[in-house]
Amino acid sequence: MTTNIFRPIKFGKEVFHAKHYDEDSFVMDWTVETGGKVPPHVHHHMDEHFNITQGEFIFDVNGEKISKKKGETFFIPKGTIHSVANAVKGISAITVTYSPCADTHRMFQILADLDEQKPGSMLNMMKYFYLVPRLGLKEFSTIHPAFVMNMVTGIVNLIGKLSGWNRLVDKYK
Repeated sequence: MTTNIFRPIKFGKEVFHAKHYDEDSFVMDWTVETGGKVPPHVHHHMDEHFNITQGEFIFDVNGEKISKKKGETFFIPKGTIHSVANAVKGISAITVTYSPCADTHRMFQILADLDEQKPGSMLNMMKYFYLVPRLGLKEFSTIHPAFVMNMVTGIVNLIGKLSGWNRLVDKYK
């Protein structure tokens, strides 16, 4: 697979743009439009470092709301439940570093390839989550609370089986 992972990938109100990776880290720029947010989730394999480059974000960490503006940084250790939301009208932006990389580059390889075929499709993210256990990858994140993750996983597995996504396993091995 020769897909360029170092290009913007848009999902809804968010754009992810990989910048660099090695074994120790994965760095991306992330822009979020008005109303954009990531629901409560946890990263089990990596710490998350944020450098706010535009606008303002509200982080909810274990129920505590923390505001960070342009020029500020924020750190969330692995295993910490958190969510992130754009706090302003307009675009907010962050440079995010995950330490260690923990298969994040593989996520971007798969998503970039899927995005070339169907740009901006939310099914691309569902396909990635379907592929993670089948490829033996470290999961990027899990939704919190756990019962929601279990429901989402069940739905993704059902859609994947019915849609023939197993054919993608060989492609991305």
